[in-house]
Amino acid sequence: MNIENKHRLYVKEILEAQTFEHQRIAANKTFSKLLSGSRAVVLAAEMQSGKSGIALALAGLQRLSLSDELIGNRKLLKDTLYLLTMSDISLQEQAKRDLSPCKNVVVSNFINFDVTIETDFKHQNPKLIIIDECHYGSSSDSIRYDKIFNYLEFENQDCKVVFVSATPFSALYAAGGGSILRHNFNTSLVFHKTSAEYHGIRQMHSHNQIIKLDQDYRDFCQDSLLRNRFIRQFKDYDGAGWSLIRVPSSQANLTRQILLDNGIEAEHIYIIGQKLVGIDDRELCSIDDFRREFETATLFDEKLIAITVAGFRAGVNFGQEMKNAVINTWDSTIANIAAVVQANIGRSCGYHQNTRAKHYTNLDAIRAYSELLDHLESQDDTKEFEGLQQVFEQICSRYDIRGFDRGTSVAPVPELKVTTKIDDSTTYLTQGYISVPGKLSDPNFDFSTYTEDNELLDAIEIIRKELLSEEGPYRKKGRALRGDHQNWVKAQWVNGATYDDGTPSCAKSRALSFTSRLDKGEDVEFNNIVKPGGGEKTEDKRVMASIFSIYNLSGQMDAFKRAMDIDDMAEICDALNTEYDDTLILLYKRGSFSQVLSDEKSIISENIEKTSIRHKSVFR
Repeated sequence: MNIENKHRLYVKEILEAQTFEHQRIAANKTFSKLLSGSRAVVLAAEMQSGKSGIALALAGLQRLSLSDELIGNRKLLKDTLYLLTMSDISLQEQAKRDLSPCKNVVVSNFINFDVTIETDFKHQNPKLIIIDECHYGSSSDSIRYDKIFNYLEFENQDCKVVFVSATPFSALYAAGGGSILRHNFNTSLVFHKTSAEYHGIRQMHSHNQIIKLDQDYRDFCQDSLLRNRFIRQFKDYDGAGWSLIRVPSSQANLTRQILLDNGIEAEHIYIIGQKLVGIDDRELCSIDDFRREFETATLFDEKLIAITVAGFRAGVNFGQEMKNAVINTWDSTIANIAAVVQANIGRSCGYHQNTRAKHYTNLDAIRAYSELLDHLESQDDTKEFEGLQQVFEQICSRYDIRGFDRGTSVAPVPELKVTTKIDDSTTYLTQGYISVPGKLSDPNFDFSTYTEDNELLDAIEIIRKELLSEEGPYRKKGRALRGDHQNWVKAQWVNGATYDDGTPSCAKSRALSFTSRLDKGEDVEFNNIVKPGGGEKTEDKRVMASIFSIYNLSGQMDAFKRAMDIDDMAEICDALNTEYDDTLILLYKRGSFSQVLSDEKSIISENIEKTSIRHKSVFR
């Protein structure tokens, strides 16, 4: 057998052994669109329906489409790039395992896009880019869709792109009107039709498995008839099984206590997470730990309850056996359709026959999602995007639910974007830090007991003055230190939305990282702590302050949590070894100038680039 036939046979055997027929059908329809004039395809695939199998099949079809000369060339093996919009390392490793049978695939994420192109595609540009969970790429400026489109428009005009998601509404919305996705890319829609064994959100809805959980009753820690019903269903269930409760991170411990008070044994309650308030790390477990505990519990016909937190990552698949054994789930998410669908009820979707489980969640969001899917399915195999935006808006309006982020659009013609970047190459180290309670109940408190540094004492006074102004303290959004006389202090007013979202960039993670490094005696750039923006320069700041307080309010009306609560404050006070208070002021003082670091930084005063992306997110 010659080398070309060997490669083709290998791919065909992989697709036959590693994918299901419904996945291959979706992949074939998608690839057919790419071969017949569409440069982009939006692939709608329901929750836990096998998107990785479709991606594997797409990569295989890309390989099989090559000529004998190309398929046998070792240097040209890598030709497909699978991009995750989220930078979660565990999800990236999972994708690498799922796609490993197809040797032509490179797995990366948006953040590392440039590096991946440079290092993994030295001999040729990718011929196909598959973007997973494309709905995450729309509302965050940190996830740069413009990089991808600029690359496709100016550097690799032969490359095809497939957008994959269970909630692809943002990408579809962006494909309407006069966008580049509609005109330049001739975008098509493909709806993944699952096999009859699939039990997803629409099937759960039709089997009356969804219990309406509106805003007044979504708090599991609040006594209600629905909560009592949920607990009773768990206790009355006969045989091995498990339940899943999703709450804010600050409520995990209280939720456990409520379950204990209702007669559920401690050894049957597991909290999945990391570094949660009021809970010793030894009492927490990972997803894999819980899976193993459930396997053991089934041997004894025992029931378990897993408590997860709002920052619990997406992409988790509990497997068919566990999905069949789900008793019920409770989800406090209400923000928008994608948030609801991607949470607990989405984790329960898959190829199983569990029609008895009850899912307590936002029923209006589920109804809207079901209608949206019905509409997408009716538009399968089409390029007709006219009126799609109006249909989406009408459905979301009818159910009074935020549907999806429609803030990112793609212009038909690249526009000049001027981004003024202040020269912040003058670099300083950090002299040190102090963490003090706000003591807002005592207007005359003497902070010299914490520090004798006059600069830090002045900074504390300025911050307290803002919090106590206008007969405060009270919850307020948009706090700022205004005026040149206060400009030497950079203040970050930490609220419920910015405190802890589970990412390294949230206020909690940054505070613990910087203080830990300083405690170890490491050199920490003051510029990185200040993170100047809006025309600021680090050299103008002598003190950086992070103010954690229950009185800081997020301006995001649909934020899951707008203000920090007392449990959050207990957590951060304990982490920073500070006396408990409803306000904590963390101060970093600028240290010495670093000539070496300053010389290493390039000075960019103005960057003009072409982009097709317009960011006007409604969820900022």
